Amino acid sequence: MKQERARRTREQVLDAAAAEFAARGFAQTRLEAVVAHTGMSKGALYGHFRSKEELARALLSYAEQAWNALLAKADRTSQAPLAALEQLTVGLAEQLRSDVRIRAALRLAAELPPDERFGGVPLGPIPGRMVQLAAQAQSARVILPIYSPAAVVQLLLTTVLGTQSLTTLRLDSELPCQIEELWQLLSLAATGGRGQPESDSPVDHGVEAAWDAPGDKEAAAPHTAVGVTEW
Repeated sequence: MKQERARRTREQVLDAAAAEFAARGFAQTRLEAVVAHTGMSKGALYGHFRSKEELARALLSYAEQAWNALLAKADRTSQAPLAALEQLTVGLAEQLRSDVRIRAALRLAAELPPDERFGGVPLGPIPGRMVQLAAQAQSARVILPIYSPAAVVQLLLTTVLGTQSLTTLRLDSELPCQIEELWQLLSLAATGGRGQPESDSPVDHGVEAAWDAPGDKEAAAPHTAVGVTEW
């Protein structure tokens, strides 16, 4: 019972710290505010975390575990590359909407210099895996080869993070639905309609010609996640 009580206290402190970090950032967050958020004494907080830096490290570690779990879930599901890419995109959006710890960790990773990230990696391995899936979708002639896989992923992540930023002050319960609608729009652009097997719309001949354009094989080759690793 004592261990369970200590665990609950630690979780409460982390949630309070996450709310402060997400709202104010690392520099403006004060431990006194975290204490006030929990209604505990300073001693109770310091019994688990001795500094603001330790709290930040714990939140970054939490986020890495969450992102690894999201990636593992997508990899466990046997599905086409485009479907896996959609699962990661929508899943990440849902994490950001529903979990204040994830939002706090993302802000911490964005604000702190690289040498102060306490080992945290923004979005973990997700961007790299998304680039691999985009390249596989190109090889399967689902995503048009005129786009680099890194550019496709950059657009997806920009959409997810940008949508989250627009709803920071008022988290919209409809955000997951909006992300799914945005995914449909983006996938139509990236696939020229081939990513929508349920559609009976004819494929545009100009789009069809892009599959056989010169340089197709080179464009369809796997790309390094240049320009995406900073996410």
